[in-house]
Amino acid sequence: MATAAARRRSRSSKGSGVLPRVVVAVLILGVIGAMAIEPTRQLIEQRRRISAMTSDVQKIETMNDALQTRIDRLKDPDFIEQRAREQVGLILPGETPYVVMPPSRKLQKRQAERERAAAEREQAPVDDEPGPIEGFLSFLGF
Repeated sequence: MATAAARRRSRSSKGSGVLPRVVVAVLILGVIGAMAIEPTRQLIEQRRRISAMTSDVQKIETMNDALQTRIDRLKDPDFIEQRAREQVGLILPGETPYVVMPPSRKLQKRQAERERAAAEREQAPVDDEPGPIEGFLSFLGF
């Protein structure tokens, strides 16, 4: 009997030793997993920021290209002359200036009245035209 009791004790001590080991292993894995969550979250956040910054850099590069094109145009003597003619009225020696004046207000009013009268004439129904039945009968020859 002594040997049977010793066997029971050795079995119960072996069985009770496995459960604490499993619990400790699960706790260690949980702590390691919890420690890995924050760096993973930071990595995802950094990737998002990198993507946004890449988009911003592309926009800025596009703006820089447009500004460089404008700078190049402003250095072109032909462009400068064109802008001076448009904005300041530049006239080079030997050129004859022509000034085109807008029509007077009286002339503008007359033209507006003519246009209104023409529009009214187009909209007014003409009674001289035959109706659909008369047109069909004249088509048949009656």
